[in-house]
Amino acid sequence: MGIFGRRIADAYKPAPSVPIAVASPWQPTDVMTQITVDQLIASEMRETGLVPVTRDTALRVPAIKRAHGIHCTLFAQTPFRLTDAKGVPTDDQPEWLGNSRSGVSPYHRKYGIASDLFFNGWAAVGFTSDMSDALHIPFGAWSASADGRTIEVENGIVPPAYRARVVAIPLGYGENGLLIDGVDTVRQARLIENAYMDRLENPVPLTFLGIPKDVWESWSPEERKEYRDQYVEGRKAANGSVALKVAEFPVEFPGMNGEVDLFESGRNAVRLDIANHTGTEAGLLEGMKQGGSGGSEISYSGVANGVSRNEFWDYSAAKRFVLAFEARMSLDDVSPADHAIRGDLTSYITSPTPTSNPASEA
Repeated sequence: MGIFGRRIADAYKPAPSVPIAVASPWQPTDVMTQITVDQLIASEMRETGLVPVTRDTALRVPAIKRAHGIHCTLFAQTPFRLTDAKGVPTDDQPEWLGNSRSGVSPYHRKYGIASDLFFNGWAAVGFTSDMSDALHIPFGAWSASADGRTIEVENGIVPPAYRARVVAIPLGYGENGLLIDGVDTVRQARLIENAYMDRLENPVPLTFLGIPKDVWESWSPEERKEYRDQYVEGRKAANGSVALKVAEFPVEFPGMNGEVDLFESGRNAVRLDIANHTGTEAGLLEGMKQGGSGGSEISYSGVANGVSRNEFWDYSAAKRFVLAFEARMSLDDVSPADHAIRGDLTSYITSPTPTSNPASEA
């Protein structure tokens, strides 16, 4: 079946200069790799003036980190079953659903799939030739052939046994993942965060030190600079940011209204944009405790006007991941004819909440 004859956009392919450790979630990103990535980012910013967006960069944004964890976990903990034409689970379930001979558990395999769908809108699963086991192929380790009908996997990243049958999973037409559809929002978040940190380190954005004319004329440029530097150092010192100056020398703070501008409105606006891009209830991204009293709790419909679990699931990105996975894995090149792969959503849509988790594949 290939990937429906559609070519993967060139933008999805990893840049040759970026170490593959960044693309693979199973290989830790060491310090040297991170330094290399930071240098590449700095270089691109100098050349284009834009903040480059990678998965590592996006996950530095707290709201994205939380949304990513919520939706990937919801998908990863969903058990899947092979069902017959009537929707009844079959007695003999596919071995790959619960097999972990690869050393990667079904939960972590599904978490990797969800993460790729979240950020890139595509994911890939590699099956053994007998379809007895499956392994998530990290985004960046695979690409489409020139005709768009076969998948090419990087050598040395995925074991040969799991390159026998590779299945690509598209999230859906028009869904390109956060790194494409939400790239402007992620850039805004990083820029606001940088400005926020700069303002914390320099609470007063602009200061004019007044020097009487006769003193100004009597001082050399070096003496004026020394006076300014002493004031700057005094503001940064650990003694409460207290500076010493001559009483007759005025100090002006243009635009200062008595409060330090910490870009709170901008940070809140970006958080709302991230909520919309990721299908997350905005209150969940505030980092408040679920069930709290701050207006961001999750409750059942009609109770305290909160957001029910059903409503959250219906509009969440995790539901889209489940539907995309079900649709692709139910095609005849993976599942028998007239059979389908379906997720057990009991724990999400049953009210009241079940007292135990649904049985997992393994």
